[in-house]
Amino acid sequence: MVFYNLIQNIIFYKISKTKQVTIFVFAFFLLLQLSNVSYSQNLPPKDSLTSKSDKIENLLKLDENRSKDLFKENKTHRERALLFDEIAKNIQNADLKLKTGIDYKGFTSELDYVIKLKKTAIDGIIKNKNDFQTLRNITVTSVMLKELQTRVDLQLEKIQKNNLELSQIQSQIDSLTIKKALFILPKDSLRKSLYYERYSEMNSQVKKLNIRFKNALDSISKLQILATKFKYDLQNDIIETDNIRKNEFGNLFHSDGRIFKTSSNKMSFYDSFFYSLFKEFVILAFFISNHFNTLVLMLLLAVALIVYLLFLRSKYKHEGLYNQIEFSKRIFKHPIACAILISFTLFNFFFVYPPFAFTALIWLISIIALNVVNKEYFNAKDKFIWRIFVLLILFTLYDNNILIHSVREVFLILILAISSAAVSIYNLKKNKENLNPLFKYSLYALIAFETAAVFFILIDQNYNLGKLLMVNGIITVLMYYLFSNAYRLLVDIINYSNFIRERNEENQLALNELERVNFKKTHNALFIICWIITVGKNSYFFHTILDPIIDFFYERRTIGDINYSYDSIIVFFFIILISIIIAKIIAFLTNNSIGNSDASKKNKLGSWLILIQIAIFSIGISLAFISSGIPVDRLTIIISALGVGIGFGLQTLVNNLVSGLIIAFEKPVNIDDTIDINGQTVKMKSIGIRSSVVATFDGADVIIPNGDLLSQHLTNWTLTNNKKRTDIAIGVAYGTNLEQVKTLLEETLKSHSLVLQDPAPIIWFKEFNSSSIDVVIKFWVNHINFANQAKSDLIIAIDKVFRENNIEIPFPQQDVHIINKNSKDAKEE
Repeated sequence: MVFYNLIQNIIFYKISKTKQVTIFVFAFFLLLQLSNVSYSQNLPPKDSLTSKSDKIENLLKLDENRSKDLFKENKTHRERALLFDEIAKNIQNADLKLKTGIDYKGFTSELDYVIKLKKTAIDGIIKNKNDFQTLRNITVTSVMLKELQTRVDLQLEKIQKNNLELSQIQSQIDSLTIKKALFILPKDSLRKSLYYERYSEMNSQVKKLNIRFKNALDSISKLQILATKFKYDLQNDIIETDNIRKNEFGNLFHSDGRIFKTSSNKMSFYDSFFYSLFKEFVILAFFISNHFNTLVLMLLLAVALIVYLLFLRSKYKHEGLYNQIEFSKRIFKHPIACAILISFTLFNFFFVYPPFAFTALIWLISIIALNVVNKEYFNAKDKFIWRIFVLLILFTLYDNNILIHSVREVFLILILAISSAAVSIYNLKKNKENLNPLFKYSLYALIAFETAAVFFILIDQNYNLGKLLMVNGIITVLMYYLFSNAYRLLVDIINYSNFIRERNEENQLALNELERVNFKKTHNALFIICWIITVGKNSYFFHTILDPIIDFFYERRTIGDINYSYDSIIVFFFIILISIIIAKIIAFLTNNSIGNSDASKKNKLGSWLILIQIAIFSIGISLAFISSGIPVDRLTIIISALGVGIGFGLQTLVNNLVSGLIIAFEKPVNIDDTIDINGQTVKMKSIGIRSSVVATFDGADVIIPNGDLLSQHLTNWTLTNNKKRTDIAIGVAYGTNLEQVKTLLEETLKSHSLVLQDPAPIIWFKEFNSSSIDVVIKFWVNHINFANQAKSDLIIAIDKVFRENNIEIPFPQQDVHIINKNSKDAKEE
């Protein structure tokens, strides 16, 4: 029972225990299930996760699109701002161009004035023809019509240039106003409002500007039509006038038959004078306006000559040579008059077809300058002859400007012809042996011309030919005076420039030889050529010869894409030649003299002259390209060709050129420096772009390439100062009082003016030599040029003071003892 109970209790315990475990397990699984259910309820479904990822991607894409739109909008905004600024600049430029462009009213009034002048010019020649045509009136009319045509061509060129500029500005504004960025509205409302205001303002300005453009271009077109039509009529009148002129020259030797009768033009002598004066004044004004650049060059040449003569005069005064000059001092006393005479005489040949009024004006100024130049050098007889010829020349210039025939003028021509011939004959009889041969021939020519003039007027009654011969005869004498004096002054300038240059090179010349100027046969031939050009340049036959030559030189030619003419080539090389001459003149004017008292001072410009010359050459080459019309972009071709040339064979040349630049900047040597090169002492004479010139003390000039000059070990005695130390070595005999020697040498050195006392001279007793006690004297001189002279003077002084004090300077000696061998053997025995 007890066992049963025990077994029963055990079983009951086991069952109860099993139940507890089962309940616990069941509860555990129930809780686990509940937690799973709760967790599963909190997790999103798979479809929900996919949709959220898509939403993120969409948001990023939206942000990307918004950023792109914002970037595009900002970019468009910047483009619009730039466009507005660019359009505003072009509007301002156009407004300025329209305000400062062609004066349309002024040009219209000038065109009306030119039309009136044309009517005045052809009146009596083409329309309302005079019954007596004068060659001078026809010639002046032809020249006047050509000057009017030149004036119209210049104005048409200005109009065309203005038209092109306005069209380009208008085209540029139109191209800017059609840009797409201007028509894209900003999305922001504030920006949209500001943009619309600015666009409206810009659009209004462009519309107003287009109206002004239209009016300006229409006015230009109208002016071009009027000017072109007038130019066409003018060309027809020029052709007709030239034909009349040709016929008159063809009939030049035919008798007029009625020169002593009053013509039917109803003009008195005074009326014809004022008519001629008005016509000549108009043609003179237009000629000066049309050839203003050439006149400026003429004046610049005069100014350059004045400056050069002033520099040359200062050099001669500085050298102390000014008072030694006698006759040729006029180039220094009257530099302004000399420069005017030379430049005006030379440039008179640069004007191809000048009106006689302009030529007469140039001659009048030249006569005044010539009178100033020679007023101190003409003797009483020369002054008297000169004044008479001046009076005849003035009346001749006055008469040749009268264009209408009158009986009074015919008598004036006769009086001038007879008077000038009589004065010439008288001068030849009284001074035939003392006259210059060229002046003598000029007087013979004048007598021949005036005699022929009197014959054709009185016998043949040929007004045109008689007046032409009378004027050309007196002009012959005028040309002699102008040509001979201008030539003399040019020769004086060249001679005295060469004299001072060769003096700087230590080549002494006789100053009085420079004042002898002889006219050789070549000079006489040159005078004849100048005379022919002067008297014939306004004739029709001269035009027929010269016009084809001018057309040949001005004709445009083409090689590939390059357009050129012979005149542009001549201009190119002429400007380069002028730049070379200017560089040489500057080098001459800045050169220091060797013989003057300031020769110890360095030339302050020195090697900087290389840079100045390079600058002048560079400017000259640039001006040559611009003036000749050669495109600057063609320089690349030249530079490429130079590169090939340098690569193949110009290395040495380029090395020398670069070395010249290094010398200019580093300045290891300067002009007038004393240097040692290849063991020889020389003086630096000039430093060029490619090579330099040194002068030896033997008088030879040695040309050294700049590359060689830099590549060698160079000793420059005067780089920092001009002092030089010099040594003298002497010997005194043994037994001499050395203290006395030192005292005497010190006194000798102190007494010489070239020996510097600071630094003090040094006296050293060097060594005991075989025949003497050697002494070395070391002393300084102020300039290396004085070293040899000081040394020579000291040697003479030392020798003198030693002889006075019985101090012996021994010569090398050696005692020779002769031993007799036989006597020696006898002694030994």
